[in-house]
Amino acid sequence: MALDKTDKMSKLRPLVNRLNQRFQQWGVFHEDVCIDESMGPRVIKQNVVYIRFLSFTFSLVEERSFNKFAKWIPGYKLPTRKTLSNSLLQEVYTKCEDDVSVQLAEEVTTMCITTDLWTSRVTESYIAITGHYITKNFQFKTTLLGCCHFSGNHTSANIAEQIGALMDKWHLRKKINFAVTDNAANVVKAIKDLDDLDFKHFGCYAHTLNLIVEDALKPLKPLVDKVKAIVGHFKKSTTSSERLLKYQNQQSNESPKRLIQDIETRWNSTFYMIRRFVELEEAVRSTIALVSRELPILKNEEWVTLLQLCQILQPVEEVTSMMSGQNYLTGSYVIVITRCLKESYNKILGTSDLQQDIISVAKSLKLGLSERFKNIEQSGTFAISTFLDPRFKMKAFADHNEANRAKEKVRSLTASLISLNLSNDNNHHQMPTSSKKEPNELSPWQILDDIIEENTTQGTPLSKAIKEIDMYLGDDFLPRKNSAGEWNCPLEWWKNHRHVYPNLSQIFIKHSNIVATSVPCERMFSKSGLIVNQRRTRLTTQKVEKLMFLNINLDKNRF
Repeated sequence: MALDKTDKMSKLRPLVNRLNQRFQQWGVFHEDVCIDESMGPRVIKQNVVYIRFLSFTFSLVEERSFNKFAKWIPGYKLPTRKTLSNSLLQEVYTKCEDDVSVQLAEEVTTMCITTDLWTSRVTESYIAITGHYITKNFQFKTTLLGCCHFSGNHTSANIAEQIGALMDKWHLRKKINFAVTDNAANVVKAIKDLDDLDFKHFGCYAHTLNLIVEDALKPLKPLVDKVKAIVGHFKKSTTSSERLLKYQNQQSNESPKRLIQDIETRWNSTFYMIRRFVELEEAVRSTIALVSRELPILKNEEWVTLLQLCQILQPVEEVTSMMSGQNYLTGSYVIVITRCLKESYNKILGTSDLQQDIISVAKSLKLGLSERFKNIEQSGTFAISTFLDPRFKMKAFADHNEANRAKEKVRSLTASLISLNLSNDNNHHQMPTSSKKEPNELSPWQILDDIIEENTTQGTPLSKAIKEIDMYLGDDFLPRKNSAGEWNCPLEWWKNHRHVYPNLSQIFIKHSNIVATSVPCERMFSKSGLIVNQRRTRLTTQKVEKLMFLNINLDKNRF
């Protein structure tokens, strides 16, 4: 007798749970996809196909649990590992590539690119380039244009050649308006060598912040090294780690926490390491003497130094995290957030109960912000993006003169756009048509048209631009957050106001697509690490390129 649906689901649930656990082990993130026993067969099949390429594990089809699960899907037969890694991979890649090509051709007016280089654990180098743009429907989109194997030396000429080749592949040479990279000399020179591409180059905001913090922390390096040594011991020693967790369990009903090891290339990972270290001070102090006599012992004042260090680094951490986002516009934040960071350190330095070492770090942070971002408001790109953000407009500028210059730049762009549209309209009206009839001067409707035309103020492109901008500036500011505490989106605001400000909304689409950091591109390589890990080191470079492209660009709803 056939099982009813309830019995079938109850038997399926343990298998589903095991599969989702395995998906995490294979590198499939829950926010990307998850199998649920309540799904219908069609939806599950859709997710299964998507998972095959999201996990990058061709041996997935040979997993016992996965095979058992696939049999539950009516009419679905798992392909062999060879079929999956060869013909099916190429088939899905080709279709995805075609979809991206059509999407870029139809949607891109201007594009900001970011680029980064990465070397895998098997010493294979790759260069990735992402494209960021705003569609005519005011959607912000990110596309991986390519993750290409880099066979030569990382010279500026080779990097420029790779970037140029991808621009040609997607027919984007005339659409790139901005490029954002880290501050590596070879990458910066490569961008400059692309003199046939008409775009502006900017260094990564997050990378610059990283340099500022690294410089400021140099006097405290001996103390930070002590923390690294202690954390490193607990990360390597299972016995020590278990004792640390056991102590927390004995002292509190809350879930125990582990220490965090920092990553040298990211200052905020050092911040997270120190913050967790301070948070677990009691547990660390009580455990450290029991696990090793060779580990450094921190003095009371050093614990205070670490606590105060966390307090003064918190503002930079908040900014770094926010500016590293990839699903929202960050270019309009640069001017306002730099100004606010400087003000934060003015307030911090006005605090009297800080240790002298911490005061020195705060002064160094303030100086670094002032020196490395001293002309940030003079950047026409960031000024325009800030001006066109309805949350900021002209209020974000510390220098009123720079705010007025931004207004003038937007006014000039708007007047030029209006003039171009008028020229196109005139050319359209002047085109002869065989079916065109002469107006009937006695027609009541023609008389009405003449009356309206006589009483319509024509105005110049400049006067129309001034009027539209003045209306925009007189409109209410968009609050930073809505009533639910969520960040308001300028894209949505412009979509709702595109008919009120028809010209400014087009300027926004064309000039506000800049991202402030190259982190979105770097984040692609964190997924590369999942592709070329111990389980997948036998992947060819060509398959890595295809899998990376699919991982970022594949639309699972297509299946």
